[in-house]
Amino acid sequence: MNKIFFPNNIFSKILSGTLDKTVQNSINLLPSASLTKKLLEDFSTVALIPTSDIITNKELYISGKIGISFEGPLCSSYIFYEKDKDVINGLKLYGDASTMEVIFGKILFKELYNTNVEITLTTDKTNLGNSNYIITGDYNFLESKFKSGISFAEEIVDMISAPFVNYVLASQDRDKLIEVSESIIEKISNISMGDFPIPNELPQESYSFIKENISKVFYSLADQDIEGINQLIRLPFYHGMLKDIIEVNFVQ
Repeated sequence: MNKIFFPNNIFSKILSGTLDKTVQNSINLLPSASLTKKLLEDFSTVALIPTSDIITNKELYISGKIGISFEGPLCSSYIFYEKDKDVINGLKLYGDASTMEVIFGKILFKELYNTNVEITLTTDKTNLGNSNYIITGDYNFLESKFKSGISFAEEIVDMISAPFVNYVLASQDRDKLIEVSESIIEKISNISMGDFPIPNELPQESYSFIKENISKVFYSLADQDIEGINQLIRLPFYHGMLKDIIEVNFVQ
């Protein structure tokens, strides 16, 4: 099987843990911001990419069956606000950030506070408390940061009135995408969310939080998830960031 690229986070690791060894051995974990670039290097590569990357890569085929969809407090990104500040001007991104947090962080703060925030990426976690920021990735759980943050997914769900599909399975090769989608669907369709393997190297409070809320994370996409993808991709157009509405190239 050709190489498959997943984001290097706990949610893709949970998905990978349910798959056949042959598929698992083909999976490579990468930072979210690198996934689409890697996908474009090889025609037959398949990857779970940030849904936001469809905006600049509308020619890609997108699986209508497989993704990572959030509907509750458990997700990959959390928002943190600077204390005792009434005016919001800037927003820092830390961790496994991608175009998702850049584009929709800006849109979200425009919707919530009618402000055009300046987005900056940072690798310095020591001064995060002196700003408004979003942490993306496993650092939220390894350091139990999620406890004091606001779920990015819940904010997006409220904004689009649909599930927040953070990642979609994509490829330039339609047939290869169908092949990989079917191999994943075959394994996860009969697994209840409570039975998904959660890595046990996490702090107990993070493990318990994930265990309690994993039922609101979906890997098999339904009609409402497809609607969520479409609604999300249209938002940049409605906010004047795009000239045209993007039509997603779904493959069932």
